[in-house]
Amino acid sequence: MHIAQPALSRKIASLENDLDLVLFDRSVRGVELTPAGKILLDRAYGIFGQLAQTFHDVTAKADSPKGTVVVGMPPTPGEFIAPPLLRHIKSAFPDIELRFKEGFSRELENWLLAGQIGLAVMHNPPVRADISSQELLVEKLHLIGRAGALDKEFYTLAEAAALPLIMPSRANYLRILADQHAEKIGCSLNVVQRVDGIWHLKALVRDGHGFTLLTFGGVLTEFHLGTLTAAPITEPEVIWRLCTATKRDQRSKMANRVVEDAIADIVQDLVARGIWH
Repeated sequence: MHIAQPALSRKIASLENDLDLVLFDRSVRGVELTPAGKILLDRAYGIFGQLAQTFHDVTAKADSPKGTVVVGMPPTPGEFIAPPLLRHIKSAFPDIELRFKEGFSRELENWLLAGQIGLAVMHNPPVRADISSQELLVEKLHLIGRAGALDKEFYTLAEAAALPLIMPSRANYLRILADQHAEKIGCSLNVVQRVDGIWHLKALVRDGHGFTLLTFGGVLTEFHLGTLTAAPITEPEVIWRLCTATKRDQRSKMANRVVEDAIADIVQDLVARGIWH
């Protein structure tokens, strides 16, 4: 930061005095944020993100794809989209700076509405007058198991629901979707373990602790590596629309449009090559 330690300490003390709050817990082990400090830091990142997006909006020219585009994506399929997207944009549009922010649907929606990201790749974007979305792919819910654990090509939702399932908590959009469809056919999910984290969830399934319900896009890497297997859910099919979403006032920005178009091309190519379905 190019600030001397005593000067930095004085600035921190002045900030704490202005707020009448303690922002740091100081001990012999070092310095940690207090809960109030964590709130301030998180809000500051949001404010700085909005400032960066505002600068881009004000300075971007309608006839020139340039500026910063902040793209929010889920962990998977983001890992399949982000590398070719960055490669394409750097080659074809060197005046565009891409920034990536990883999150799940609920987080992406909040960031989009707050202006912290300019473009989101998300499932079932909110239906709002101020949100514009473009469909990329209609995904089906799949039963996911460790390699060799599934002996059928398709599973009914009732069959899948009866298996020992490792699932996120009910606040998760996909969990809500699965629960709603299970209730419609008069059954409930046999959840034996709750995990609020996609990587931990898939690790437990790989280790044979149970099965889970995800879209195929959620296990692209593991499926092609042969560590997880997937079978579509039928009777009923549970579908989830993967889309790009942006606020309508961002659609006029050429930089946003070329990035959105590039994402669509990448997804279509993955589907055409049989990598994603």
